[in-house]
Amino acid sequence: MAIGRWKALERRVHQHSPWRRIEDVLFELPDGKVRTFSLKKEGRVVSILAITPERRVVLARQYRPGPDRILDELPAGGVEPGEAPEEAAARELLEETGYVARDLLPLGRPLECAYSTIERHAFLAVDCVRKQAQALDETEFIEVLEKPIEDFIAQLREGACTDPEVGWMGLYALGCLKVHA
Repeated sequence: MAIGRWKALERRVHQHSPWRRIEDVLFELPDGKVRTFSLKKEGRVVSILAITPERRVVLARQYRPGPDRILDELPAGGVEPGEAPEEAAARELLEETGYVARDLLPLGRPLECAYSTIERHAFLAVDCVRKQAQALDETEFIEVLEKPIEDFIAQLREGACTDPEVGWMGLYALGCLKVHA
């Protein structure tokens, strides 16, 4: 049997909150069976691995409701209508942390998972310096911190960060990853 796109027979979107929509899609599978799959309907977002001139990682410590934990997260957020991803990355970095990057380098567009429609744009922000106070949204409560790259790698290995693929992509671009025998 050849692999191909499934035929969508019906779509129904459920708005769960201002930030979360779920789409139930009734698909006809290649074998003719019909099944419903629930997809996270998510928009365009950016996630940034920000590095200071001293090679420290700029992180946003905040409570995350999904894992029900306080995590040291990469700065991230939504792309506004009409805004380029690069503009959104610079804006989110400044709003969440008060930092500005000398250079903002695109890393790619990693997929979230097999059941998400998110369009994530990953960036590496280098030579980041603090320029102003945070300008947080009404639902953001963030403590900014800097962490040594080695500590951030340990955090990623623990799985204690959302958007870990962006962290790994940025560390790879920086040349910070090596194979341990």
